[in-house]
Amino acid sequence: MDKRLKSLRQSMENSTFSDLNFTDRMHSEIKKKIKEEISEQDLLLTVMQLLTTQKTGFELSRSLRSRSIDKFHENEGELYTMLHELESKGWLISRWDDENRKHYQLNDKGSKLLNKLEKKSAVPSLKWKEQLEG
Repeated sequence: MDKRLKSLRQSMENSTFSDLNFTDRMHSEIKKKIKEEISEQDLLLTVMQLLTTQKTGFELSRSLRSRSIDKFHENEGELYTMLHELESKGWLISRWDDENRKHYQLNDKGSKLLNKLEKKSAVPSLKWKEQLEG
């Protein structure tokens, strides 16, 4: 953990949280909430936002995990299915590099979709495939 974050955590434990006591049940509930599945709408929005810069599938997966999105952790094939779908709809471009790694990035059409999704982010969840067709 970054030194600044450790210092902040220590400070908060000594002041802000010093009077709080969490039961095992509370810890369990908090962990459960953190691990809850992200909505399809938020997942699509996050993937599109991450692809404003070029990334490999592995880099994208790692970026999602760093944001506590573990949907693809056990099944990365699902991520590649989503990327293929986005590419076939014409919202992503891809290219292979000299080391046989495929890189993905939004194109102009994908950027327009991202803007649309960001405006709709307050709308109730839809499955990402429904969003692509809408």
